[in-house]
Amino acid sequence: MDTQNELSETYSDLLVQPTFPDYTDSILNLSCSILRHYGITPNHETLPDADAILAKQFKHVVVILLDGLGMNILEKHLSRFDFLRRNLLKDYSSVFPPTTTASTTTFLSGLSPIEHGWLGWDVYFEQENKAVTCFTNNLQGTTQKAADYSIPYKYLPYENIIQKINEKGTAVANAVMPFPSYGSEGFPDLNDWVNEIKKSCKSEKRTFTYAYWENPDAAMHKDGSNADSVHEIIEDLNAKLLLLCDKLKDTVVFITADHGHLDITNETIVENYPDMAKMLEREVCIEPRAISFYVKPEYKTDFPKYFNERFSQDYILFTKEEVLKKHLFGYGEANKNLTGLGDFLAAAVSSRTLLWDKSKPRFRSHHAGLSKEEMRIPLIWHEYKPPKAPWIAFYTVIVLLILFVLMCLF
Repeated sequence: MDTQNELSETYSDLLVQPTFPDYTDSILNLSCSILRHYGITPNHETLPDADAILAKQFKHVVVILLDGLGMNILEKHLSRFDFLRRNLLKDYSSVFPPTTTASTTTFLSGLSPIEHGWLGWDVYFEQENKAVTCFTNNLQGTTQKAADYSIPYKYLPYENIIQKINEKGTAVANAVMPFPSYGSEGFPDLNDWVNEIKKSCKSEKRTFTYAYWENPDAAMHKDGSNADSVHEIIEDLNAKLLLLCDKLKDTVVFITADHGHLDITNETIVENYPDMAKMLEREVCIEPRAISFYVKPEYKTDFPKYFNERFSQDYILFTKEEVLKKHLFGYGEANKNLTGLGDFLAAAVSSRTLLWDKSKPRFRSHHAGLSKEEMRIPLIWHEYKPPKAPWIAFYTVIVLLILFVLMCLF
């Protein structure tokens, strides 16, 4: 089995070293720890750091996922004295591709991307001959519904962590999101979102709460990762989550992200590389930085030569067979309905990003590639600490004063 280091050494000639996912120390393993904590047998290894904390048997467990708050973004915008950084437990791995669709579905399902099949923003479904934006059920790149039913859920269904915990009956599980989901209304205002988390932790029953927030990701796509607007959002999140955590009793809070971010430069395939576009059976899909190519039979030999001559320092090109052999999308049995992997897959390692054509949104910052900035995410931890009895604090002060006096005398 290829290890992360062995995979990296294979591509030592690249200008930028790839960072491959570590499926033994990742957001997938955090999910498995939560599942096991509530008496549900997980499909993969758990995360020992999380297991040790959960073993303290807090009444309430909260997992907050801040979209896009990778390690590089956390360190760029906050000092080591700020709440989110000083409570950093560790940095660990996202999944491949490090993008919201694949990563949040991994956490919610407890499955690797190869198992759940939600590989990225746009996935091709051979069963319907359609590329579909998974979260919206729209045809790729449009606002038109792909069907009057959810194509992703029809072919790639999964039971989420909320359902599993509620069915097991070991806690009351709920989700707090900016938009309606899992039977709950949405909370698009940050203050309302924070208050809803607080409310769920006041229950007399044992609870698990999953809380997702769409920033700083949305702001970074628009303005870039260094923008003042992004800095203000992260400082605000830091302040509000500090106040939240300090008020929660008998509660442990894990704060993490789905992926990091990298400022990028955009190019188009159709306009800039028409000779490559003509080799393809259909528009590329998954993600601009994790591109699935479906190649016409007569170009199967020419395509990798053409691509590598132009992009070998910016993308690693894998055959479908290599993707599966190297477990890029994780371990486990591939979903039986998975058709989103084309003949080749290109994973970005530099800031250069390929879009299909001029109609695609040109983000200033993006993710889904194999850079360290995109792959490494934080695991932040805060637990409730009961206040010490007043007499303990009093005697502690007396002892410290006596020690101080003795030091001065001698």
